[in-house]
Formats: sequence, C-alpha cells, structure tokens
Amino acid sequence: MRTLHAFVLVSAFFVVSQPTIAADEQNGFSELFKKPNDDRWYMSNGWANGDYQSCEFRADAVQVSDGSMRLTLSGRGGNVRPVGCPEIHTRARLGYGIYAARLRTAAGSGLDTTFFTYIGPPSGVPVWDEIDFEFLGKDPHFVTIGYRVNGQEHGPKNVQLGFDASKAFHDYTIEWTPESICWYVDGKIIAKSHDEKKIPSTPGMLFFSLWSGSSLEDAWMGPFTYKEPITAEVQSVSFLPTKKRTCPVVDEVD
Repeated sequence: MRTLHAFVLVSAFFVVSQPTIAADEQNGFSELFKKPNDDRWYMSNGWANGDYQSCEFRADAVQVSDGSMRLTLSGRGGNVRPVGCPEIHTRARLGYGIYAARLRTAAGSGLDTTFFTYIGPPSGVPVWDEIDFEFLGKDPHFVTIGYRVNGQEHGPKNVQLGFDASKAFHDYTIEWTPESICWYVDGKIIAKSHDEKKIPSTPGMLFFSLWSGSSLEDAWMGPFTYKEPITAEVQSVSFLPTKKRTCPVVDEVD
C-alpha cells in the first residue's frame, strides 16, 4: 500500500526557484483565484513520477479564473504518459502556521486529490517533512491524514467525513505549531498529532494535486481506467503564520 510516501515521489522533480519564505509571504496570504498568480505558484510540467503513477504533470492541467482553480486530469498527456494531471505548489517555503483551503475533490477509482505541505531532498533540503490531507476518489466519504518527520511516517489515519467530498466545497485546515499538528474539516477538529517531541520543523511548500495510480496501486487506490476529463476545484487558500497552539484534545495520529 502506498500511503504518505507517495507525495515525496510526486514532488521528486519539481523546480524550486525560491529557497526561503518570500518577503510577501512572511505575513501570510489569502488567495481567491481571481486570476493566475505566477509569483506565488509554480505548476509542474512535462514529467512523470515512478511506475506507481499513470499520468504526467502538465501546466495546462491547472486553470485559474473567476474565483476557482480547476485541477483537471485528462487525456491531454503524450509526453511520457497518455494522461495529463495537475500539480501546483507555492514557490516560497512556508513554516508554522494555519493552512486553510476550500475545495471540492475528484471522485473515481484510482484517483487521489491532495492538499499538503512538503520539503525534502528533491528540493535541495536533506530533511523530509510533510503534512497531508489526501482524498482517494474510490470513496470520497473519507479523508486520509498523516505526517512525516525527517522521513519517519506518522499515520496514516482514515477519517469519515459524513459527506461526499466530491459533491460540494468544504473547508480543510492544517494547524501546524512547534508542539502539534491539528486537522480540521469545516471548522471541526478531526485529529491531532501524537507526540509533541516529533513534529515537523522545516518550512516547506504548500501543494495541491490530482493524480491517477497505475496497477501497482490498485490495492490502495482502486484500479484506474481513463474515460473522460475529471476535475477537482479549489475556491480559496490561505496561510497565516503562527506558533500558538489552539487545537483541543482529540483522537491522535500515531
């Protein structure tokens, strides 16, 4: 089963043009996707991951306009894979803070819609730190959460949402401080980190993606067969730097 470590390979060949928190991001930001913002975001393009993934990343799979960022997996591949898929991340590395996104996920066997932070060796940093929301399209009534500290995996934990994440927009939030990580859905906390001594500490990029698995991932993601374009959408995203923990005690992620 491929779990959180999928994201490191997803990110294995991205280009990082800005190695630290940009001056305009130090105080946080709020993005409503009225128009493309190339100063803030980088779109992966023209390459594919390992054999576990059946699509190639394409910049034209991300479209921003009129208050929405559309992430579309489609048959517009052809460079190294027949299917094209989207991945977008901040150019700046962001640290402790509150990461919030309002999104609608994609539904379908073999699909994964993601919202996560990541830093690691492919970006020129030896430490692998990561915090994840991932939504498997085979059952959009669940979300999988977890994190890594210098490569050590904590989780994953599957949480029932009580709704179909592919049918409507909902709010998803990560609160990351030096003492804990907390995950929220529509303002309600659903989980927190287990060990205060094992918390990611290295600033990383914020990512969104939608990708399809190969037959190697059938047991985890379900089999994928391309039939028609499939879209996830992000209405807004924000980052507020903070080191103050506010989350209450809930079920913990080991």
